[in-house]
Amino acid sequence: MPDSHFQPAYLQQPLLETADWLYQSSERLAQQLNYAAQALMHTLTSGGTVLCAGEDEGAHLARRAAMLLVQGQGRERPPLAAVALTPSGSPQQPTLAQQVRALGHPGDVWLAFSLEREDPDLLAATDAARELDMTLVAFTGEAARTLGPMLRDTDVWVPLPGTRADTMFATAWLALSGLCAAVDNHLLGEEHP
Repeated sequence: MPDSHFQPAYLQQPLLETADWLYQSSERLAQQLNYAAQALMHTLTSGGTVLCAGEDEGAHLARRAAMLLVQGQGRERPPLAAVALTPSGSPQQPTLAQQVRALGHPGDVWLAFSLEREDPDLLAATDAARELDMTLVAFTGEAARTLGPMLRDTDVWVPLPGTRADTMFATAWLALSGLCAAVDNHLLGEEHP
């Protein structure tokens, strides 16, 4: 039977680090998530679509975002127009950029997730989204090395605190729940307990 008093520091450290990053950045993160929710609402209420994408862990975040937007988070509402694009795993599959050109329209939202890695397919797709005059909502690390240079004044940047990909992923996972709850609140009004 394991000793319940045994708590190695290496198990606690990532949790404490993530909690600390969240605490320090909660006000700024909440503000940017509000701007992101407004961008999504503008597109969705105008008949547009939210195209979600990322590479590696970002692809998981994109699938989660599309799922939450389509299905909601427990409150009864119609499905929203969102789709997660699949990164190309082989030359026979379409690239993200090809998918954006096939499905995207001016005024749609390009919801991109980058954990500050080299994401060539995501970069090319983001460039294609800009050419189509889509609004960019980018979840990136605070350095914003990958997608940051592509942001315009009308785009929304959601800076994920932390320096490690796992910390940024955990923060983005929580932030997506907040973003989708904000969209639901815009559509249905605030939920009262």
